[in-house]
Amino acid sequence: MPEVLIVGAGPVGIMLGAELTRRGVEAIVLERRIAVGAASRAIGLHAPVLAALEDGGATERILDGAVRVARGECRGLGADGWERLGTVRFDRLSLRFPFVATLPQPATEAALGHGGAPVVRGETVTAIRRDGDRVRVLSSGAGGQREWDAAVVVVAGGSAARDLVYRPGAIAVRHYPDRYLMVDAPVPERADAETAVVTLAPGGVLESFPLPGSRRRFVAWDRRDAGEGSVVAGAAGAGSGSTGAGSGSGSAGAGSTGAGAGWLVGAGAGSLVGAGAGSAGAESGSLAGAGAGSLAGAAAEDPAARDRRLRRALEERGEADAAASAVGATSFRVRRAVAPRLRRGRVLVVGDAAHEVSPIGGQGLNLGLLDAAGLAPLLTDWLRTGSAPDLDVERWEQRRVQSARIAAGIATLNTALGRPLGRRADAARSAALRVALSGASARVFAHAYAMGFDRGA
Repeated sequence: MPEVLIVGAGPVGIMLGAELTRRGVEAIVLERRIAVGAASRAIGLHAPVLAALEDGGATERILDGAVRVARGECRGLGADGWERLGTVRFDRLSLRFPFVATLPQPATEAALGHGGAPVVRGETVTAIRRDGDRVRVLSSGAGGQREWDAAVVVVAGGSAARDLVYRPGAIAVRHYPDRYLMVDAPVPERADAETAVVTLAPGGVLESFPLPGSRRRFVAWDRRDAGEGSVVAGAAGAGSGSTGAGSGSGSAGAGSTGAGAGWLVGAGAGSLVGAGAGSAGAESGSLAGAGAGSLAGAAAEDPAARDRRLRRALEERGEADAAASAVGATSFRVRRAVAPRLRRGRVLVVGDAAHEVSPIGGQGLNLGLLDAAGLAPLLTDWLRTGSAPDLDVERWEQRRVQSARIAAGIATLNTALGRPLGRRADAARSAALRVALSGASARVFAHAYAMGFDRGA
């Protein structure tokens, strides 16, 4: 049996497995999906993550195929059309990697998981039980129910895995009213090919990020008109993200609630915890549990209606040249949740299972990867010495919770800034941003968007 069992083979889970394997720790990853997801969700890796992954070789593999985004521009509507409100210069920060590396998520996962822990696919984790100095995990798959045993279990299965370890309602979840459309599309040659662009328009934000192969990621605030986008009968309401967790009844035996911080994981007989339906429901093609941000559920809708709305947003918000190639848009909503505790005994939680932040700002995946990067050496020390480094793990937990709260606050600000406004209010927003993105304050913005305030940076 492995020393460490990881629930969920999304980017955070496979990165943790690779880091532990590199350090000589026997780890295994359980994943409910039969195959690796082909969809591209989170695309940007920030400087602290690139620095944390460098020793293991993942950074070199990532940068081999990534676009290095050294600057970002904020644009708004002026009297004579679209104009630049300010620039965020990552390349002027004193960093080992003064840029954001962008590439599709499948490529990121391949780079992170190179030479890492084995992944057992088609296994849905349904319960976790502490049993003395071991942890038992139940899963179900094509071969029926299986029981696994490990010294430590790390839940990295996205938001849907949260119900494996926390009591329902123990973590406050804030649902935002905002909805967004997203697509990766080919674009004509352009002068700003390696620049991230955020356009704040009266109709809502449009984000545009470079990708390899003359493509860009577009994310637009979505205003769906009444009667548009009817629900497709029989369409699935769940996203395709990695969760590793099941959708069972949520029932649990006596003594299963444990104590403190809403933890479900108990000790002793009768403490098996069934996995509830979780929070993975999402609009068709969305990112639920994918490590790319927090997404809330809604019914699937007509894909053609999404494409029409996104093309209209591109045309209205300064990206008309990309509108014709914008096909296959996905839709998502956002929410915010930050768990106050990430450890109970031999069970730990990282990534979206512990904290969800709005994808607007692109820090959700990075937050989870920094969780794993800080945890890997602590687990190695624990398993090699046979003694839990409790003080160090407590410091790690405090710093990761603080970092999640900071990232959630920045994401909330980004979400609010990107909402539709009337013409006068939009003009006032543009004027305020011109001031904020000039002089010394522009460096503060760059520091914040480069995750410089993360406690793992």
